[in-house]
Amino acid sequence: MRISDVSRLSGASAKAIRLYEARGLLPPIARVNRYRHYSEQDLAWIRMIRLALSLGIPLAAIASLKQADGQMDWPAVLALLQRRQQQVAIERERLAQVHARLQQLDQELRHWLQVGGQCGAGGDPCPSGV
Repeated sequence: MRISDVSRLSGASAKAIRLYEARGLLPPIARVNRYRHYSEQDLAWIRMIRLALSLGIPLAAIASLKQADGQMDWPAVLALLQRRQQQVAIERERLAQVHARLQQLDQELRHWLQVGGQCGAGGDPCPSGV
């Protein structure tokens, strides 16, 4: 397959595919008459790289998963996925706290508006988040 075919099938731009190759994320790509010729395995690697990127795993981390012989270090992949899961759990907790605070502020503002509050006028206190 040519790069345009791989790009269409993987959703990665030709520029991104060349970057993956330059960073050593793909095995050496065969060339036929100066054109890169990608295999089904190359397409699978590109799809995997795109999936990892969509999960918030940076290219440098992906590159570190390859062994010196070019094979994937599967225990390292598993460890990376576990670290990413921990990061996501921490971020989810932080976002849950933000969401709870937003709900609290929303309720305070709705109540304040119902009673016709004028912030600072006539002794009415402003909502706590304002």
